Amino acid sequence: MPTRTGQFAPLITPLLRKVLVDVGKERPTEYDKFMNVRDMKWAVETERQIAGLGSMPAKAEGDSFVMDDPILGGTKVYTAVAYGLGVEITREMWLDDLYGPIRGIGKELAKASRNRMEVDAHAPINNMNSTAALNVGFTAGEALIADGTAANGHLGLDGNLRRNRPTVDVAFGVAGLQDGIEQLEGATNERNRPMMLKAKTALVSQQNRWSAREILGSTGRPYTGNNEINALVEDDLTWMVDHFLTDLDFWVLLSDKSEHDLNFLVKDQPVLNTFDYPMNGNVIVTIWQRHVPGHGSWRGVFGSTG
Repeated sequence: MPTRTGQFAPLITPLLRKVLVDVGKERPTEYDKFMNVRDMKWAVETERQIAGLGSMPAKAEGDSFVMDDPILGGTKVYTAVAYGLGVEITREMWLDDLYGPIRGIGKELAKASRNRMEVDAHAPINNMNSTAALNVGFTAGEALIADGTAANGHLGLDGNLRRNRPTVDVAFGVAGLQDGIEQLEGATNERNRPMMLKAKTALVSQQNRWSAREILGSTGRPYTGNNEINALVEDDLTWMVDHFLTDLDFWVLLSDKSEHDLNFLVKDQPVLNTFDYPMNGNVIVTIWQRHVPGHGSWRGVFGSTG
């Protein structure tokens, strides 16, 4: 149903001082502050995991070398998904709009586009506890976060179980952060060799802003009156309020973007198009884009459902 003059009669009458669409500013994008945003070459792209060699064993004099082989792991398939939205406006409504919101509908479409990208880019975090096929990485049935148990652990190609989640989920706080820092820095690769990962950014909901400020923004140890030193400050952790966390109890600790594999792949950037429909002269305004979020490896991420 096209947008018509009858629906918006006040907008074609010179009686209004102004028309208010929104107040305040649009929130700056958040996902690109911690996600790896990359362009896709093809609509379907596949990544493959491979483990290198293990640690070198001892070799007695005269003995043959111990032989080793890389291990081929699983795959992660990224399939770009198309999104689109449009508005049809009658020629009369387009021409008679005195205040601009109808002719400026393209701005609203652009905002809808950015919101779609923000929501989708956050899917790996908001579904970090899900084992659904769309939410897993290289290993089927493994959520982004796991507690290391036989029923819920990251089973490596070397047969070892690993975790990137508290053994018992905890609210955002000192104990959880310390656990996350230790797990990230103590991480090993698929052949159990030490890796160089370091906690960098904590993502928290708006309700955890106050705790984050007390814990990570103070040189004194939080919740004590003894003037003790805050041991976390020396780790140079940063934090940000993530307004797109669908569960306000969720919190995540991430390494640098170059060290984790949370991805937002864009096949086609948003395309805004305005054209006249030849059969009736109506104005059509559309926006279209393709993208897909996901992860292959879970390393560099430590999270809790609170």
